[in-house]
Amino acid sequence: MNDPLEHVNDPLEHANDPLERVADLLARESGIQVKGSQRGALAAALGRVSPGMDAEGFLAAIADPARRALLLGQLIDQVAVQETFFMREPRELEAVDWHQLLVIAHARGEDRVNVWVSACASGEEAYSVAMLASEAFGHGRPPVSILATDISARALGRAERAVYSERSTRELSLDRLERFLIRDGVRSTVGEPLRSLVRLRRHNLVADPAPPPGEVPFDLVLCRNVLIYFDPETVEAVVGSLESSLQPGGQLILGASDRLTSSAWRLAGIAADEAPPAVAEGARPLLRRPRGRGSRALRRPLGRPAEERTPEAPPRPHEHDRTPDASPRPQEDEMSEALDACNRGEYAAAIESANRVLASNPLNAEAYYVRGLGELAAGERAAAVGSLRRALYVDPTFAPAAFQLGRALDLGGERQAARKAYARTLHILERSGDRPRPSLGAADLGDMAVACRARLAEAEEP
Repeated sequence: MNDPLEHVNDPLEHANDPLERVADLLARESGIQVKGSQRGALAAALGRVSPGMDAEGFLAAIADPARRALLLGQLIDQVAVQETFFMREPRELEAVDWHQLLVIAHARGEDRVNVWVSACASGEEAYSVAMLASEAFGHGRPPVSILATDISARALGRAERAVYSERSTRELSLDRLERFLIRDGVRSTVGEPLRSLVRLRRHNLVADPAPPPGEVPFDLVLCRNVLIYFDPETVEAVVGSLESSLQPGGQLILGASDRLTSSAWRLAGIAADEAPPAVAEGARPLLRRPRGRGSRALRRPLGRPAEERTPEAPPRPHEHDRTPDASPRPQEDEMSEALDACNRGEYAAAIESANRVLASNPLNAEAYYVRGLGELAAGERAAAVGSLRRALYVDPTFAPAAFQLGRALDLGGERQAARKAYARTLHILERSGDRPRPSLGAADLGDMAVACRARLAEAEEP
């Protein structure tokens, strides 16, 4: 991509409002979307960059090539979301097979696993990865090299200091706290053995090349819970760039919110002519690009759904008849097989397994949900809408089903109905949350809420 400094004289003449022009510039240079309802916060952020600065003053100031990069960086520091903590969504991280990655590295003639933690914010995730690698390889220095990057210089400064509050370390066990951090009252500092595994560097996922200049392709790339703040086109460009940064056989792990919001667009618009990189089992890529003949379904352009096939709703169950959680063990195994097939990109097998469950228990909301995921991934959007609606008919508190229904409706251009589904998801989460469903894997419900709000805010834009 072009160097951001090449845009010195770009006044963004298509926008008349100075604040709108700043928002457009910010989106293009960093991927961060500032919606209409957030314009006041953007104006306040400009004032924090420099006291008394407004949008017109900012645009005038960045016309100076000597000041542009610094001022843009300061604005990004003010608006970038830096909410993170140690061992966030640990199942994904703990699923990494470090020994297998080292075997692959050795086969290339390298002596260590090369890791990139992109959008690392203040460093907690990079140090979490270093912890897990240290534990996997036992005593001594583990054979790993971890590059941690972020767009925010301020966040990287915090990562360099590596001093964290109890809020950041709240998910760490006492054993990990004592082994890897040095506690001083309410704050803890990452110890030198762990810090020595992590290299910090500024990198812009949107404007800079990947892998970062001077870096070789990676065995493991993590980009978690940041793509939700980008528009769909930017998401696809960034994911493609991350995939190109992997060694053959490497792993790409996205966050729960990223998988929830990006894959539908990706599936609808990208033909999978090549097999995607391997993904860690714990990453749970519920909708990933299929291989082989299944890829043909991906060639359907966005906004041109398959012919509608709305299945009839199942009979409404009475409360005393609703026993979806009392399924026999064989049915649980079938559900696990259905989800695993979906994760492997074997969507026909996933749908068949879900249908077998439903043949014996037509009130299994999870089976309708998994079937809907398979249908959506296979390009059968209309069928997916029907399955997800059935899941919600059986269990009106099934938040993931409501969210995926919104995505399926979005793909068909049914914006009004999609908005209702996203709003329903938020309503479920705000009232009672979502009961655990171990067979479906754990998605961060907070991230799901963020995804819904982002979609609703986007729909408000003209």
